[in-house]
Amino acid sequence: MQPSQDKPKISLDQVLSHGSVPTLPVVALQLLEMTSNPDVALKEISELIQSDPGLASKVLKTVNSSFYGLPKPCPSIERAIVILGLKAIKSLVLGFSMVNLTKGMDDSLDLSDFWKHTILAAVGARQIAQTIGMPEPDEVFAAALMQDIGVLAMLAVNTELYAPVLAETANTHSKLLDLEREQLGIDHIQVGAAMAEKWRMPMPIVFGIRHHHDKAPPQDENETLIKCIVAGELATNAITEHPAEQAFTVFHSAVSEWFGQDEQDIEALFNHIHQSSGEVAKLLDQQIGEVPSAQELMNRASERLFETQLQTQREADQAKHDAMTDGLTGVPNRAHYDQVIVDALADAFSNQQPIAVLFSDADKFKFVNDTYGHPCGDAVLVELAKRVSETVGERGTVCRYGGEEFVVVLPGLDTQAGAAVGEEIRKNIADTPFDMAGVAGAPDEPLPRTVSVGVASWKPGDEQPTAEQLTQRADKAVYTAKESGRNNVKSWGVDAGRRASDRRADEAAALGISLDAVPSGGRTQILLIEDDPLAARLIQSMLEKQPGVSVELKTDGRAAVEYMRDCQAPGRSNPDLIISDINIPGYNGLQIIRALRSNVKFQQIPIVVVTATLDDAIGQSCLDAGANSIYNKLEISADLKNWCSELIRSMSTAA
Repeated sequence: MQPSQDKPKISLDQVLSHGSVPTLPVVALQLLEMTSNPDVALKEISELIQSDPGLASKVLKTVNSSFYGLPKPCPSIERAIVILGLKAIKSLVLGFSMVNLTKGMDDSLDLSDFWKHTILAAVGARQIAQTIGMPEPDEVFAAALMQDIGVLAMLAVNTELYAPVLAETANTHSKLLDLEREQLGIDHIQVGAAMAEKWRMPMPIVFGIRHHHDKAPPQDENETLIKCIVAGELATNAITEHPAEQAFTVFHSAVSEWFGQDEQDIEALFNHIHQSSGEVAKLLDQQIGEVPSAQELMNRASERLFETQLQTQREADQAKHDAMTDGLTGVPNRAHYDQVIVDALADAFSNQQPIAVLFSDADKFKFVNDTYGHPCGDAVLVELAKRVSETVGERGTVCRYGGEEFVVVLPGLDTQAGAAVGEEIRKNIADTPFDMAGVAGAPDEPLPRTVSVGVASWKPGDEQPTAEQLTQRADKAVYTAKESGRNNVKSWGVDAGRRASDRRADEAAALGISLDAVPSGGRTQILLIEDDPLAARLIQSMLEKQPGVSVELKTDGRAAVEYMRDCQAPGRSNPDLIISDINIPGYNGLQIIRALRSNVKFQQIPIVVVTATLDDAIGQSCLDAGANSIYNKLEISADLKNWCSELIRSMSTAA
């Protein structure tokens, strides 16, 4: 929508340079500057916050409120930073600073609607972030609190022009942006983001301000954070706008698509906003009036919600199907295989029929990507999937296991029959080079390719393996085929052999023990996954003071998963222990645990979870995902040195 005049009635330069535009308190500005240094000392931050007794009191009061629900009272700012993390405390300081931005403004201005919308949006965004396991929910909370600072600035600079625009959208906040652009030629998003950049606020907060009205957030590292903030904004619109049916529908559609939330999740969210917004308003010394309960809101939009649910269910069914299919090759994916092999093995045991698992691994696939480019590599994978599927036909199920590996489940076939199928696959691929015509970067001539095939099977009378054991045996057979010159078929228990170490590994797996996971008398390798710099530094320092311990620190979930993949390279080994927080960027702690436990190569590595937000639900979720133990940061921080010592001692005892 174009401005009503060519020249804006309020310009960005005018707002930023105006003498009456609100600014952050000195302590908040100093905190932002100080925390930009990754090596800042905990004591320095604590002393800075305590230099403002009023601010320190508010922070401690909030930390010890039911909003955080700590199991024990937190006595000091320094301990609060250790328990909740630096980002959480910084977010609280910025939140209280938000209140100071209204000081000095015209007393006749009624900002109750502004504060109600701001607080509801922030509480909703934080709750959504917690529900989906988003790292640093308090950073989401702070960004949502600051999302409308541009509104305050425009009011301060030109109350006469801006107040009528604000009043006109009092019950339809979702229309504010368009009306600002139409009437003033500028909007509160532009102003707020520019102010946040001027104050050197953390970039997640700047992005949150800039995109908090975007129903299609940018797909980058801040995408999930922005979606939480936008969802909090949409939830608030559903509460405050009249009529609310359309706003509720927009909100419901967004959270269903983004987070897979159903009616029960939405009801829980609105109940949380209903229960917590009053407490947050009180902590910020604001009056926001009554907030409707979830039941009132759900009744208001029940008919429309039912129609939306039907559509959402259809989309969910399609998404479930898509989740079981490899997007590149069109064959079933690893998740589908994990289900199929368990069911097929159970049927084999029940019916006393043999079953074979076959792994096909493309030889020198990296050469294709490096020489001809990834489009050519993708085309090779598609052709591999096609040829393997054509060869297997109705005899089994073909799945893409990962990378250039395909796995085939062959019910009713023993080792010899499975190896015969493997030879058919090998021959089908080796005998006819791949026609890459039309593929960018591919050679003009057909591209010769080969595969190495590994086979493992079970037959009646043998000891019954688990799905993981049978899969691992086929994988070992592939490695034997690779070591034997590639482009051949090897069978576990025949070509691959049954070494004593293999038997010991199977026996250990049956007991839930990994031989690789036990320290072997050399250095104990620990992977620490923790994004809070202070907590990471303390834990790493204490662990490395233990004899023979070395720590690899990763501050991002994706980096941690990539590190574990690299551990499979020749000459590398898995860590002996993994210690992970729950709330970390990239992949969160639960996602990391599930990813590791789904890979047979990582299933027996002990995983210890440390979190500041431990409750029964979180603890059970961690155990269900595959964690070995869970600890509360508050409790271990009281005697971190002894906790680290006991942890290493328990590993030595287990060994």
